[in-house]
Amino acid sequence: MLPATLSVTVLEARTLVSGATGRNGGHLVTASGHTFGPLAKQHGVEAAKQITRFSILNIERLMEMVKEMDQELQEACQIRDVLKVMAVGDEETWKAAKQSVLDFQQAVPEHQSYHRIIRKEDVPEPYRLLTGIYDRLLKKYSQRLAIEANTPVVGVEFSPISDSDHPYLITTPRGVIRAKKVIHCTNAYASHLLPKLAGRIYPFRGTMSVQKPGPALKNLGASRSWSLSHKASLDAETGFYDTGLYYLQQNALTGRIWIGNEPAYMKDILTSDDTYVPAEATKALSTVLPKFFLDGWGSETTSEIEAIWSGIQGHTADGLPIVGQIPEPLLETSGDDGQWMACGFNGYGMDKCWLTGEALAKMMFGEDVSDWFPQAYIVTEERLQKGLTSDRTLLKFAQIAKPGGVKSEKL
Repeated sequence: MLPATLSVTVLEARTLVSGATGRNGGHLVTASGHTFGPLAKQHGVEAAKQITRFSILNIERLMEMVKEMDQELQEACQIRDVLKVMAVGDEETWKAAKQSVLDFQQAVPEHQSYHRIIRKEDVPEPYRLLTGIYDRLLKKYSQRLAIEANTPVVGVEFSPISDSDHPYLITTPRGVIRAKKVIHCTNAYASHLLPKLAGRIYPFRGTMSVQKPGPALKNLGASRSWSLSHKASLDAETGFYDTGLYYLQQNALTGRIWIGNEPAYMKDILTSDDTYVPAEATKALSTVLPKFFLDGWGSETTSEIEAIWSGIQGHTADGLPIVGQIPEPLLETSGDDGQWMACGFNGYGMDKCWLTGEALAKMMFGEDVSDWFPQAYIVTEERLQKGLTSDRTLLKFAQIAKPGGVKSEKL
């Protein structure tokens, strides 16, 4: 709980929660089963175990919170328990995923039944959920919470001389406000206000669509969600990149399919421009469903897209979120110790963001969260020098383009 004397102002560049479904398929699910192996290899087994436990804890905490809310909000966000079915499209990906799940089950035995051939997840509508939460918070804390939409922050200046209690000048097109502390939740756009993060965190555009179900497709939205995974690929000559992942759910009321993916040219993926949808992504999304479902579209080779849009994810050089007090090397002024951040969820914010917010708030008030919050997420000077570098970002894509690997000194 915040001290009663403190207030919070949320500054949103666009409309409130405008990104909730812009890059989100509405899947409240952990990917820790098939990512445990890579996490353990890159960050160590203990770090992978802490990240895994945190992911599952985040889902459980968010579900508890929703179920404590009023019935109107629960019905509006359509949250429901479903079984998540992941189909794997190639042998190499299948073997790696299978071994990762076995490693996960051995390392985190209390959750060993969480990932099997079929695993359980929850499916909400993020926009309705979060706008509903904000609405209720505003009514309960109207004197202490202010939300300013369409108010982009264009500058943060540490200026303690004129007001040491509120040393930050926050500049927006609508005017300037002062703040005691500043929290950056800007994700892919973090380097706009923190230029030294450029390359360490970068924009990654995905595409989401709503499609009409095939005439013979059953509505399994109340009990199933799906994903299709295959090996990622990057054509070094043309720059065409396929992440190897489709994620989809079905609306339990209407039967419509919500499906997203990211196949496009690199110039259309590594961009902060979400004003258009790449033609390649549209083509892929319009042809995948008849291939994915044996029943549903009959002899048709394409599906009907009713709506399609793009959204920007925040990805990081080492594949982990960047959370905590912003260290001095990323700032412009010495003595600036009141800026914090929670950014770079690499397309998997649903199983991380809620508890990350709780952890960040506790850390700001001096509480120790190291026993449950992944310490690999904390932004430190050592991490900035080793894992969170622009060279690491370049190397990541170079290794996809050249499966045999490349030496970092060649970048």
